[in-house]
Amino acid sequence: GTNAIEGIFLNLAKIKGINLDSRAFTNMSSLRVLKFYIPEGLDMSFEEQHSDSKVQFPDGLDYLPEKLKYLHLHKYPLRTLPENFKPKNLIELNLPFSKIVQIWEEKRYVKAFKLKSINLSHSQYLIRIPDPSETPSLERINLWNCTNLAWVPSSIQNFNHLSLLCFQGCKNLRSFPSNLHFVSPVNIDCSFCVNLTEFPRISGNITKLNLCDTAIEEVPSSVECLTNLEYLYINRCKRLKRVSTSICKLKSLIWLCLNECLNLEKSWSELGNLKSFQYIGAHGSTISQLPHLLSHLVSLHASLLSGLSSLNWLNLNNCALTAIPEEIGCLPSLEWLELRGNNFESLPSIPELPPSLKWLQASNCKRLQFLPEIPSRPEELDASLLQKLSKYSYDDEVEDVNVSSSIKFLFVDCIKMYEEESKKNLADSQLRIQHMAVTSLRLFYELQVIRNSLSFAPLSRSLRFVTSQIMIFILQERYKLRGTVLILPGSEIPEWFSNQNSGSEITLQLPQHCCQNLIGFALCVVLVWCDPEWSGFNIDFRYSFEMTTLSGRKHVRRRCFKTLWFVYPMTKIDHVVLGFNPCGNVGFPDDNHLTTVSFDFFSIFNKVSRCG
Repeated sequence: GTNAIEGIFLNLAKIKGINLDSRAFTNMSSLRVLKFYIPEGLDMSFEEQHSDSKVQFPDGLDYLPEKLKYLHLHKYPLRTLPENFKPKNLIELNLPFSKIVQIWEEKRYVKAFKLKSINLSHSQYLIRIPDPSETPSLERINLWNCTNLAWVPSSIQNFNHLSLLCFQGCKNLRSFPSNLHFVSPVNIDCSFCVNLTEFPRISGNITKLNLCDTAIEEVPSSVECLTNLEYLYINRCKRLKRVSTSICKLKSLIWLCLNECLNLEKSWSELGNLKSFQYIGAHGSTISQLPHLLSHLVSLHASLLSGLSSLNWLNLNNCALTAIPEEIGCLPSLEWLELRGNNFESLPSIPELPPSLKWLQASNCKRLQFLPEIPSRPEELDASLLQKLSKYSYDDEVEDVNVSSSIKFLFVDCIKMYEEESKKNLADSQLRIQHMAVTSLRLFYELQVIRNSLSFAPLSRSLRFVTSQIMIFILQERYKLRGTVLILPGSEIPEWFSNQNSGSEITLQLPQHCCQNLIGFALCVVLVWCDPEWSGFNIDFRYSFEMTTLSGRKHVRRRCFKTLWFVYPMTKIDHVVLGFNPCGNVGFPDDNHLTTVSFDFFSIFNKVSRCG
């Protein structure tokens, strides 16, 4: 009978609606799981979010079994849970999009000592959350978009196991009680609390604090009390004017976001004390803020930036910057540098970008005319949409270049390069590709020498085989031979490509005795813009080796690579894509035979007019 039922699951996406009796669960004393749900990942339309629940209790709900451990009622239609419900075994309570005002009546003393998680997200009538005396084991409280919630009780600090406290989108929440102190490591999210005007006066073990899209006007000196804070998000706080220098006392801070804080005035001369920093974001901040921040640091001590020894991501997009400090090169862990949408006319003197840099993005810097030498060679240089860019430099020293990843130099839609410097740039590209080939050749032979040396080691045959396989795997991972790619405006294959052809295919015959020493190919295609509805381009290529022996027998090796895929608002000019693709030993015996290799280039949205 119904007394044996332990779980009920109802996918609300598959029903139109039902009415349940107030005593529907009365005889289900063994019920431990009750879940009326919408599947995760299923997007609800605006109408569905604001429509009535598909499960209705016209006469209310009188009873829920006390053995319940998991209760999930999507769009629960009542103001409270049943008055006689004893949640002493309840561990997780989910009432998203409900009409709940308070989980249980305020005058009633409830013992939900096992309850660890509450999700009341989008419950727009909610005015009260449980007290720690009722639910002392709570770890997660999700009040996302509970728009009627206007106050937070001071007792909230007494949840000693709390790890997540989400007030995101609680637009009526205007302040926090003063002097809240949290014992357990907790993530507090107050983003989109658009009427929250004061930075929370909180202390204790807060590890993450999100105040994006709030109305706060300052980050006060009391922020220094957040000694364990690791992540601080203050994006799009348009009233924010001041950040106390006390923020520089947060030794645990590794991630700071101040994107689009348009009125921020105060700079911090002690930023370099933040030794654990990994990310600084100031996307869209105005010129009155960020140049003061960086130039002030540089004028005090170059070591202030170098003190940020763990910083690996610096986001300075759309900051109206006219210059960046040379001391960027003092950031030893910097891997990502984003400079999009700034007002550089030149990057006058960057003697050495950080050797760890992998990505430099400076697209949409429409006044930029010159890129200096970039000796450390980021793996991906994106200067797309630098509409005035006319020159770029490249250091010829390549001894220590890292080819463990494809190295890309992207100059998409750099109009000035197309108009003034195309021949010089293509000549420079020959040096660039030759350098990569030489480096790959050196690493390839190092791998071969080490591999061959294993055969002379005084090991048993079986142990030598195992050791050889392990070493080869390690060395192949260490010396992965990948290529370099250069993209710039142009419509001609450089003259130094001895094999050229119209269209997207080309076949050539290789010299005899070359297969075992073949390192790779220099490749080039011209892409013609042809699809007005597509703002970008892609290029794939595949190639195959065919060997014909003296007896007429054929052997084939095929390889296919998806090289590039970009989405940029492009103009209608042609672009040249050049690259070096290492391939290592082809695997054919080096006897007298004829070997041909065929290349086929393919682009979905662009026409390949020539290749070489």
